[in-house]
Amino acid sequence: HPSIVGSVPFPAVRTNPARGAGKSGPQKNVRGTVASGLGTVYSYVVHHHPPVPGKRLPFVVALVELPEGVRVLGELIDVEPDRVHVGLAVRAVFLRIDDQTTLPAWEVA
Repeated sequence: HPSIVGSVPFPAVRTNPARGAGKSGPQKNVRGTVASGLGTVYSYVVHHHPPVPGKRLPFVVALVELPEGVRVLGELIDVEPDRVHVGLAVRAVFLRIDDQTTLPAWEVA
């Protein structure tokens, strides 16, 4: 299996490579990585049905690849679905849903 040493897990999880993937335990030299917030569309889907409360159909959900080595899923906002394509440059934005919930999303860069 591929080595996990030097990889960037997302979402961030604490694991102990010596114990195997997914096994928790003490770690040394664990540090976070600050992402630039820029990426490219790796894959996407245009959601047409069923209706989603609070959303106007259709809308786009994109899997975005970041240069830091992870892929992040979120809604691609303020773009017509027919303009979306794999490789499209995007930047992260954050949508405040309510007082307790903020979600990552994407807009065309």
